[in-house]
Amino acid sequence: MSLSPPLTAHERLIRERLERLYAETNFSARLRADPIRFPRRYTDEEDVALAALLSASFAYGRVDLFPPVLERLFAVLDEAGGPIQFVRRFEAERDGPRLDWLVYRWSRGVDLTLLFLGLRRLFEQGVTLRRLFTRGLRPEHTSAREALDAAVEALRDAVLSEAWRAKVDAPSFEALPRGLRFILVRPADGSANKRWNMFLRWMARSGREGVDLGLWTELPPSKLLMPLDTHVLRISKFLGLIPKEQGTWRVAEALTARLRRLDPDDPTRYDFALAHLGISGLCRGFRDAEACPRCPLLPVCDAPSP
Repeated sequence: MSLSPPLTAHERLIRERLERLYAETNFSARLRADPIRFPRRYTDEEDVALAALLSASFAYGRVDLFPPVLERLFAVLDEAGGPIQFVRRFEAERDGPRLDWLVYRWSRGVDLTLLFLGLRRLFEQGVTLRRLFTRGLRPEHTSAREALDAAVEALRDAVLSEAWRAKVDAPSFEALPRGLRFILVRPADGSANKRWNMFLRWMARSGREGVDLGLWTELPPSKLLMPLDTHVLRISKFLGLIPKEQGTWRVAEALTARLRRLDPDDPTRYDFALAHLGISGLCRGFRDAEACPRCPLLPVCDAPSP
């Protein structure tokens, strides 16, 4: 096994600055502004996993717009005994109308009706979310890509086999509603899969910052990929970790590879701190005389002038 070359002086400086950012991030305070707060409400592992999947699936768009959607969704699920109980007992004709209120960007209630039908089918076959997302892991794989591809493909197949129960004519994945296709994206499709990578980070990591859930110990944090939200993309570009702000799987792999050089066992360790540097408004996307001097990354940042 070949050893990685030693860190360059610039890489050591980047790591030092990222460590400063990590140390100065108020994780407990920022947790209240992060979608992971929703699965943290539950104690049963299966409820936690399903709540995490749903929270990650709707974590797109403005950070002040999707949390009310999740609040209302979990209120519906909790009335029926919690997320897992709701899905295990889900009947399209009886329970689908309880989701008709959902209109968020291109997501609609029918997307969840179909997703829940597919999940119910998998649960009836004895496939838990943990098994679904980890059974494709192999020691020789350097990342969770293959396991994620297999998991989403199995979920797509389950949805297609059950779509008729919701009176949806879908002979192929492409015939499913846009909102559901948006949820069930795969690495093989080429996109960055930000929401899936965030979901896997939540479930696999158990860092000392107390953010992630760390329930799926069979998925090593070393195999996670960086979730590329707009803030992480922009700041990573400013740091010279990626050449361009492009939300693709290749860029996610490239950024993760750079961060794996800094922390081989936990390359997504800095994700939360980087994302919330932008979410909090401290990073404004350009040189700012008020904000930039307070940022630990300033010595290695190449943000443009306004």
